[in-house]
Amino acid sequence: MRPSAVSGIIFANSRDEALGRMTEVRSMASLPFGGRYRIIDFCLSNLVNAGITNVGVITKANYRSLMDHIGSGVFWDLDRKRGGVHLLPPFNISGARRYHGYIEALYGAMDFLNRCNSEYIVICEGCVVANVDIATAVDFHIEKNADITVVYRSGVEVKNAKNMMTMTVDSSDRLVSVKLPESISADDLSSLGVLILKRDLLIELVNNAYENGGRNIDVDIIADRINDLKIFGFKHNGFSAVMTDIKSYTKANMSLLEAETRADLFNPNRRIMTKNRDDMPTRYGTKAKTGNSFIADGCVIDGEVENSILFRGVTVKKGALVKNSIVMQDCVIGENAIINDVILDKKVTVSSNNIIKGTKEQAVYIEKNQKI
Repeated sequence: MRPSAVSGIIFANSRDEALGRMTEVRSMASLPFGGRYRIIDFCLSNLVNAGITNVGVITKANYRSLMDHIGSGVFWDLDRKRGGVHLLPPFNISGARRYHGYIEALYGAMDFLNRCNSEYIVICEGCVVANVDIATAVDFHIEKNADITVVYRSGVEVKNAKNMMTMTVDSSDRLVSVKLPESISADDLSSLGVLILKRDLLIELVNNAYENGGRNIDVDIIADRINDLKIFGFKHNGFSAVMTDIKSYTKANMSLLEAETRADLFNPNRRIMTKNRDDMPTRYGTKAKTGNSFIADGCVIDGEVENSILFRGVTVKKGALVKNSIVMQDCVIGENAIINDVILDKKVTVSSNNIIKGTKEQAVYIEKNQKI
């Protein structure tokens, strides 16, 4: 693969509605994940690790947090005079409206597609956490002389699978059928939201689908053209998570407590990069207790933390207990407070002696900047 021949596109607002209040004030791609990352870090890193240095990020709404996180792209080596990262907000061009589907989004980003001069485009949904070998996938696409390649996974059950494509492939990996089920079983092959195709073909397909009122790539391009285009599937065998609801977000974060998941997701040969925050190492008090937890830098732990994910700058005061929970950046857990099966958004303060409990089936979510 010649990296300069490939550009990337990321949909930042993929499945925003699936996580309810968690994405009311931010895009899905800017959602914090795993102690120090945002979900878009995985998309950007996958592309950069493949040598792709021209990336367009299509936004729709609530993208101020995303802009702040990406900045000039320096943390992903995307601060370049040629190429680099480009935020593509809603823009009325050639009659395009604020988009209601991926086809309209791509049509609104046609200026980027026309000017990027790359032979191939890799499209990524910003709701996916996975360390995908994009370089090998593009080589597979070229070797198969494919029109479209869909990166897929298997072995994962999904209950809320709205607009999530499953497929069947033949012995040569060519797609023979697709569907959009309500739920996905572990035996199904499901799309990871990563597509590879030639830029000229993408422009042609998007223009035709847009003129015919199409909105969904899976339905209005892949399913509609499966018999006359050579569409292949490339299997991703590592860890992957698609954010389809708060439960899937919680499960994906908690998967990081498993050594096998961490080893796969944070493969040293394909690093996951993020925006740096210069901070002190985490400080543990004399009576602090921690077990099976993922704790970022800058925290102050004087209480007990068990089976939890703590983001940067979290304070757990004396006598406090944090268990089976996700605590985002700069939260404070007061003395003798207890939180169990809880998601605290950024800068939440839990008062001393307070108790907040959810269940393993449904974590309690507390919005950012709250004082409880």
